[in-house]
Amino acid sequence: MGEWRGYWSPNDGDNGQGLRNFHRLSREYLAEFSRERAKELTVFALVALTSAWPVIYMVITVVKLLSRGRPLDQ
Repeated sequence: MGEWRGYWSPNDGDNGQGLRNFHRLSREYLAEFSRERAKELTVFALVALTSAWPVIYMVITVVKLLSRGRPLDQ
C-alpha cells in the first residue's frame, strides 16, 4: 500500500481509472439531461402556444370589430 500523503493523488494505485469512470459517467449524465430538457422544452412550447391561441384570436377579433367603427344612430 501507498504511504499517506495528506492528499489524493492520481497515482494512488488505480492509475486514474476511478477518475476516468467518473468523467465518463458525468458526460453520459449530462448528455441524457440535455436530451430530456430539449423534450420537455418542446412539450412546454407546444402547450404554451396551444393555450395562447384563443387569447390571440380574441384580440384579433376585437381589433377588427373596433376598426369597423360604430354605426351612426339616426
